[in-house]
Amino acid sequence: MKNSKTFRVGAIAVALVIIVGVLLVTFFLTRIPNGYVGVVYSPNGGVKDSTLSQGWKLVGAFDKVTKYPIRIQTVEYRDIQIATSDGKNITIDFAYNYQVEPSKVSSIFNTFGPISIQEIEDTYLKTRFRDAARKGISKFTVIDVYGEKSSEAGVDVQQRFSDDVKELGFIVSNVTVGVPQPDAKTQEAIDKRVEASQELERKTTELEIAKKEADRKRVEAQGNADKLLIEAEGQAKANKELQQSLSSQLVEYETIKKWDGALPYVSGSNTPMIQLPTTKTEQNSGTGSVTP
Repeated sequence: MKNSKTFRVGAIAVALVIIVGVLLVTFFLTRIPNGYVGVVYSPNGGVKDSTLSQGWKLVGAFDKVTKYPIRIQTVEYRDIQIATSDGKNITIDFAYNYQVEPSKVSSIFNTFGPISIQEIEDTYLKTRFRDAARKGISKFTVIDVYGEKSSEAGVDVQQRFSDDVKELGFIVSNVTVGVPQPDAKTQEAIDKRVEASQELERKTTELEIAKKEADRKRVEAQGNADKLLIEAEGQAKANKELQQSLSSQLVEYETIKKWDGALPYVSGSNTPMIQLPTTKTEQNSGTGSVTP
């Protein structure tokens, strides 16, 4: 019986030790997640100069730790109402990335107090972003925001927002502008504008094709003309060279080479006369031709 009682006392003691240990962990240890830093605030000493890096850290029993992300965070704001430069009210979804500059986390804590980063995103950052979006989008028409200038609008909003919050220690990047959601009348105007643009693009494409086909035919015709001209010039040159190479002696020589010696038949007693080339001596003496 005494042993049983001793056992119970021992078990209670162990339990008390465990409870005390858990309380000590609760009071004196805190965990900083990966990609975060912690700012320690003490009711007696205020904000401490040093920040806590990731891991388990020892703090005072009454110290409070506020965690801030130093890795990139993504924030989305949906259904923000904005007016364009042509007076159209549209609804747009936005998204952006940001991270906290590690050297300024104490300043952020002094500005906003011991509130979570999510609360800052939903209050201060959202207000500043809406202001930057309103000023940035108001420079563009609804067609611009809907079409090819949406990225330009996003860059304008990002620059304004980034410049506005960087002094506090927020580094902003990659603002994305979603597809605007206009009212029915505005959507109808957009559809007509898009159809007109597509029709213009189609006609421009057809015109380019026609121009290229005309250029092809012109080049082909020019090539044929050049070919004919070259052939004509070659033929003319050949004729000229042939004409210059012909002489009466050559013609007579070629005639004799092809003559088989037979006289052509002539009815009656007449014998045809054939003009033969003169000898070299007679040609040089100038006595004229002879009859064989």
